[in-house]
Amino acid sequence: MTSIRKKITRWFYGSCPGFAGSFPYFGSKVYFPKNSWSFLAANEQGIFEADNVRIIQALARPNAVYFDVGANIGLMALPVLQREPQCRVVSFEPSPNVLPFLRQTITECKDRDRWTLIPKAVSSKSGNVTFSISNQAESLFDGIQPTQRVATVGQVEVDMTTLDDTWRELSCPSISHMKIDVEGGELDVLRGARECIRNERPTILLEWNTENLSAYESSPSLLIDFAQEMNFQILAVPTLAEVHTAPQLALQMLFTENFILCPI
Repeated sequence: MTSIRKKITRWFYGSCPGFAGSFPYFGSKVYFPKNSWSFLAANEQGIFEADNVRIIQALARPNAVYFDVGANIGLMALPVLQREPQCRVVSFEPSPNVLPFLRQTITECKDRDRWTLIPKAVSSKSGNVTFSISNQAESLFDGIQPTQRVATVGQVEVDMTTLDDTWRELSCPSISHMKIDVEGGELDVLRGARECIRNERPTILLEWNTENLSAYESSPSLLIDFAQEMNFQILAVPTLAEVHTAPQLALQMLFTENFILCPI
């Protein structure tokens, strides 16, 4: 997308009276808060996080479920729905900053019968939790713990679940893959999904960011421990370089915050 075209589409969908507030994306219309960083990134990149999108599309299987944990405005759900017409997507998003917009996107999506929204945080246990929010434009950074990457403007109480609990509530469907992006709480999500992971052996794409992890007092090397426990292999994205040791992980994290856990 040329620079001029990007500027035009940014103005049209971001500011033009009568048209601002939604944009076309993978055959659907995505609604977003004003000045949303998610929209701005999608406009700038053409496809939001294109390397990750290619991965989650390639992993989609007919008659299986994709868990989209940390859905934000739905940019990592729609590509899967479009690519595989017989898969189902379950999106988890607790932030009041984006929930009204995500609900509207799902309501108007032609594939809404295959798209389920769970308006809850995901962690290692179910219950209630205090959730930190930024301003609406910076909702990409909302999470259970404030990471200080952007300013926190408030905290709200939200419902919390685990992937194991949700998987059982859905009658234990086949899970093809998961995307986990919850601003530092990824390890807790994995810990609350052990039963599902052991039984279904899904491929897992996750963010693993040192700054975010520090807000949870999580050591980056704990990902290696979890992978070994579950008999999974770690690959860096987009190179797909294998990661076996803590020093290797530390080096890869200098260049990327996206990793894949693949069942062995």
